[in-house]
Amino acid sequence: MEHVPGVLMSTLSKHKGLDTPKRTRGHAGKKTTISSTTKNYLKRELVNGSLKTAKGVWSYLNSIGHKIGYFGTPLLKKCHMEARLKWAKAHKDWTEDDWRRIVLSDKTKINVWGSDGCKYFWKRPGDKLQPHHLDLTVKGGAGSVMLWGCMTWDGPGYGCAIENGTMKASDYVHILSTTLMDSLKYYGYELEAIYFQQDNDPKHTSKLARAWFKENGLKEEHTFSWPAQSPDLNPIEHL
Repeated sequence: MEHVPGVLMSTLSKHKGLDTPKRTRGHAGKKTTISSTTKNYLKRELVNGSLKTAKGVWSYLNSIGHKIGYFGTPLLKKCHMEARLKWAKAHKDWTEDDWRRIVLSDKTKINVWGSDGCKYFWKRPGDKLQPHHLDLTVKGGAGSVMLWGCMTWDGPGYGCAIENGTMKASDYVHILSTTLMDSLKYYGYELEAIYFQQDNDPKHTSKLARAWFKENGLKEEHTFSWPAQSPDLNPIEHL
């Protein structure tokens, strides 16, 4: 490109690009590792509806060895970091036998229909909407159910539905007396011999809950909460 006095090279490059629209442009970023065969397969599966969501595409790529995706991590404030460090120091000398005795618990919400998040679909330009592109809805959302469950070294425990999705301290004590105890009995655990980890719900440390633990022989130092914003410290978050 010939230099023109008083005109920036960036200006000349810009106008050269406008005058030659078919010019091959460079592409920034890392080259894809997904083969054209795989791309064509995915396109065909999306068009015929065998694959319907981005998660489905991700799952397929993951199954054939493509580890892709965005790995978000919770925001950790100073108080969260301090709590994590305190938790780590408290358990740094635990043996494998100690970890075998831990019982993890948590609650989760399950929708009867659909998801709370956004959904997307893929189609080629000009294609008509197909039935598998549509996200059918139910008036009122069809509701949801809140479940409590626990997890041991030897496997998952029993689950329990929380009525109306709201748990009171008395409800939690009932869950401990039934679902938790049934789970321990199934695996041959004794309540006084376990470590019991719960989340930071105030109902878990209510007077009723503390009284139940004391009456049933579980020491207060054997019950603890995991630090907030720390799903990596509680495997049940991934169950």
